[in-house]
Amino acid sequence: MSNLSLRVAGYRRVSMREQVDGHSLAAQENNIRQYATTNDWQLTKIYTDAGISAKKGSQRPALQSLLEDAEAGQFDVVIVDKVDRFYRHLNSLLTALEQLNSWHVSFVSVQERLDFSTAWGKLTLTMLGTLAEIYIDNLRQETKKGKIQRARDGLWNGNIPYGYCRGNCSACTDPNGEGYCPDFGKEDKTTGPNQLAIHPVDSQVVKRIYQLYLSEKYSDASIARWAQAHKVKLPNGEKVTPRTKGIPGLHAPGIFKKDYARTILTNIFYTGMVPYFSRKKGQGKSRIPQKIFQGRHRPIISQEEYEQVQVLRKQIGKALKERGNTLDRVYPLTGTLFCGHCGSPFRGSSTKKNRYYRDASRVEYYGSCQQSHLKAEEIEEKVLEWLKRQFTCPEIKQTLGKQTKLIDKIRSREKRAKDLYLSGTLPQGDYEGEKKRCETLLTPLLENQPDARITLLMSIQSQLTEWKNISSVKQKRLLQVSVEAVYVRGNSLVGVQPTIASLPLLGEGCKCGLDGRRDHRAWRRRGFWHRVRGV
Repeated sequence: MSNLSLRVAGYRRVSMREQVDGHSLAAQENNIRQYATTNDWQLTKIYTDAGISAKKGSQRPALQSLLEDAEAGQFDVVIVDKVDRFYRHLNSLLTALEQLNSWHVSFVSVQERLDFSTAWGKLTLTMLGTLAEIYIDNLRQETKKGKIQRARDGLWNGNIPYGYCRGNCSACTDPNGEGYCPDFGKEDKTTGPNQLAIHPVDSQVVKRIYQLYLSEKYSDASIARWAQAHKVKLPNGEKVTPRTKGIPGLHAPGIFKKDYARTILTNIFYTGMVPYFSRKKGQGKSRIPQKIFQGRHRPIISQEEYEQVQVLRKQIGKALKERGNTLDRVYPLTGTLFCGHCGSPFRGSSTKKNRYYRDASRVEYYGSCQQSHLKAEEIEEKVLEWLKRQFTCPEIKQTLGKQTKLIDKIRSREKRAKDLYLSGTLPQGDYEGEKKRCETLLTPLLENQPDARITLLMSIQSQLTEWKNISSVKQKRLLQVSVEAVYVRGNSLVGVQPTIASLPLLGEGCKCGLDGRRDHRAWRRRGFWHRVRGV
């Protein structure tokens, strides 16, 4: 076969970082074309992967297309500017070259001036591939060190999070700058390259997203729809339609989607902290930060708001789903309601008009329990009646109030003894004796924590009073604080297992298993539950 009849294909690639550092795709193409012209080869096509790494497992559409065309016999030689443009991982490189060889396609590198179809070329190829793999492994380790050090220093990694900008308003290049930000072209807000400023528009969107989610009426999807349909009012009176930040060089700012809302709702960066994420071998990036450091940037939301959102997401199990124009129903008793016959949990289900709780053993066909399904409103009302009867008993608050007054009286007595001792009226021995007596009296009282119990009792009582006015999510949260398990037989409550926190607030009749452990399986098996009568 003469040189004139050889058909060649070129391949060029740059990673995201190399694009930023100024490495040129045009320079690679020029070298490939010159090499083909020098050897009188016919260049048929150049395949390009821009902004993609050559490490193991990377998805490169152009390379995949090149290999498919090579197998189809569309060219005889592949030309690259350098070996590391093709692959940095030795095994992957050798595998690809073996495939090309099996299809009778040669491989040439311009910079190394090597024809890898010869024996010496193959030996050199192995050495170059090893060096390329060592380089990328070292680069990975150095990059990891740099990222964790930036996090320690309170600096962000990667793209600037939504809600923030560099603050260089006079020379702004932010995607959400010109034509969107009211401060574009004004005086700079920051003085250094590693400083962040709060974006006047995007930060308002972040705050609003947290407020909407905490209202317990919006899901991730409905928040995204809100962002698409509403405008944010700025301090100067202007109104702007929210949009995503976009990534320079990849994609422009666009409309909100539910995944974007979820990312905002789960990013601790907005509290003024910097999370550090790491990848384990064979796994993708974890959404749970490995470490968290204090950041240099100002917070957009409070730590309390962030934690409330995370608790809410965890309690629901997943973000609230959509069904038509209404949110899926949250069942307050799921995870708490159990069958008094077989011990299986109940699951919430619904029709177009009604809500029900069904025995899981019958739903999943692993049992044949006699327990029929329950109307949600009826069983929830019975549990509410039981809770009100237990937690609104005036004797409980009176007892805790007496304990609190007694604690205050003992502390006053100890303080008076201390004052007398400091004034020289009371001898040291008498003071030490009085102090020891007060500590002996206080220890058992403080173990009961009457103040904390009164606070918990008041919280439960107020929510029970407003039961029908609070959301089903808050109802579920109240039940989780109050009771660990509720048992039913037929349509009647037969037993309730209180939580450890609420147990001291209940009257007599509460019993527990061996060694004080309160396990609902042990309660059902041994009969150690709070028996319910008349409900």
